[in-house]
Amino acid sequence: MFNQNALKSSLLITAIATSFMSPVFAQETGVDVRSAIQERSEAETDPRSILFPSGLPGPYFPDDVEISRSAEERLNNVQSVSTQEIDGNIDVLPEVEIPDEQDDDPAAFGILSNGYSGLDKNIWQPSSIEKIDVLLKSLTLPSHSPVMDEIARKLLLSVTTAPTGVPLVDETENMMAVNDFMTEPQPFDEALLKDFINLRLNKLIERGNLEDLVMFVQALPEETLKNSIQNTEILLLGGDYLGACQMAADFQETRRRSGNSLAVSTFSSMQSGQGMSQDDVFWSKMTVFCRIMEEDQMGAQIALDMLAEQDNADFIFIDLANKLMEEPDMRLPFLSTGITSLDPLNYTMLSMLDQTIDAQLIENSSALIISAMVINPNVNQENRFQAAIKSNLSGGLSLETLKSIYDGQEFSEIEYQNAVRMAEFDDRPLADVLLYQAAERQMNDFERVAILDVIWNKAALNNDMSRKAALNAEALKSIVPSSRLTGYAHQITRGLLLAGEADRAYEWYEFVRRLAVRGDAEATTALINIWPLAVLSGDINEVPWSADILDLWWNGQMVLSPENREGRATLFYSVAEALGHSVGDAKWQELISNNSLEGTRPISLGVWREMVRAVGENKPAEAIILSLIAMGEDGPGKLDAAGVSTVIRLLRSFGLEQEARAVALEALVANDF
Repeated sequence: MFNQNALKSSLLITAIATSFMSPVFAQETGVDVRSAIQERSEAETDPRSILFPSGLPGPYFPDDVEISRSAEERLNNVQSVSTQEIDGNIDVLPEVEIPDEQDDDPAAFGILSNGYSGLDKNIWQPSSIEKIDVLLKSLTLPSHSPVMDEIARKLLLSVTTAPTGVPLVDETENMMAVNDFMTEPQPFDEALLKDFINLRLNKLIERGNLEDLVMFVQALPEETLKNSIQNTEILLLGGDYLGACQMAADFQETRRRSGNSLAVSTFSSMQSGQGMSQDDVFWSKMTVFCRIMEEDQMGAQIALDMLAEQDNADFIFIDLANKLMEEPDMRLPFLSTGITSLDPLNYTMLSMLDQTIDAQLIENSSALIISAMVINPNVNQENRFQAAIKSNLSGGLSLETLKSIYDGQEFSEIEYQNAVRMAEFDDRPLADVLLYQAAERQMNDFERVAILDVIWNKAALNNDMSRKAALNAEALKSIVPSSRLTGYAHQITRGLLLAGEADRAYEWYEFVRRLAVRGDAEATTALINIWPLAVLSGDINEVPWSADILDLWWNGQMVLSPENREGRATLFYSVAEALGHSVGDAKWQELISNNSLEGTRPISLGVWREMVRAVGENKPAEAIILSLIAMGEDGPGKLDAAGVSTVIRLLRSFGLEQEARAVALEALVANDF
């Protein structure tokens, strides 16, 4: 018997699938696309903002009317050049040799130039160094969010001039939609640049990525790096023992010229019986260490004896120094269990002695020492793994380094075969490594997806989807689209998008769309779930936006509770408008119940007002730092819809288009999109 219900269902699925067609494909299949093109053109115009309406009184804007108007115009009128428009003007971006900006301008310093993924060199200029100091102290690093870490990295490492408080006189946009901040030539203030560099150094230390920090330090102009304990310890941890000893020698020479040499200070403390200051103790230890490095055993022993006679003598250091002076074949093992805490100098000496470091010391060490352990080949594999896990939990470890540590762990064939079952009963970090390796080793796509599904579920509980997607990118890319995996298409596609694999993600989008055209209900569900992420990622221009598709997506949320449905829609619409799409008034009017997603929070009013002020006064660095402060330690996924939209608008307004879309993806995925 002919089934009318089945026919209606089939027609609905076909209608949904064809709505998701790109204009080119629709023409090929004979579908009338004029209305779709009209909808898409409307989506590319500037959206009417619901977050920054004209004339709205506080608490949204500062009292200054001009600042408020300037901020509103900038945040509501972000222009963006699509890839298609660019491709229409130039077929291939020419390969050019980009000059080193640091060599051209002595007032600018950093290791990432604007042409090599850095930020514009004048972004800090309109701010005062006092304000930047306050903001950086309020910013907590490192971050679990990959996009937040990348923004912080660019801020701290880009070739930039110091904040002078001189306003930017003009602002234009070039073809790539990157702000080109014009400025009048300013006199070079060497002292200010040094202060600014040291502010950035302090924040890089907190971030905990030793590789970036050491590159920054090694590129510093001569006499820029202050002779300090902190900077000496950075050189030690980076393995630059010669540089650390040179800094110690320079420091002592400066003291000698001032008539207050370290030897005099040490002798005076012995005479008075009061003991040396902590700073003098450090520099005395460096004297011992450097003489050992120079193979000056006699000089080292004299300096060590003087340390031993102090009332506050550090006998752990004395033992380590004596062992370093012994012949390697004669050394007995040094038990680090006698150490209560690791500092950079005793860590360096333990590493040179190739001694095992007690597990408890790893847990209590600073981010920089942990980072040093991870990249130190002299540290044994077990300790490197433990250090990597701790560093990764805080967000201070690069993806490449984490992969190398994960790849170094060994498992049996039986463990690989039972990885999913073992992970159910084992919450240790080693179980995560087993899942990672098992997913990459698996030859069967269905089995690989089953392992990745366990990884996603664990990551979702820890708000860690973005980092896990990047870690497992190779396994994700290797999965071939097939009808057997349609039920996993949403998970796979969002993982690929988070990992930056847009081309592979589009293959999955097209695969489920074609299945949906043929009447596959499971593929239709997957298509509706994939569309929000694909259309907002910005990397897939073939994915259309229209009011009809938006209606289909909204109807697809009927299975959710009204509160969750409206909260998801509020977040999605806000993000879409912040990225330049148009959501009609009728869609917004459906959300007047004021429901928001559970677990999200607003930007505090103090931070909000400062963000708007920084944008209105055209102070890029201040605004970007404030956006990081607004997102907080948990990342964009914990911000409410208004907060996420504001951060996206702010980043786009200063040319950080890619980072803005990454914020959008992280926020959506963290809320189960």
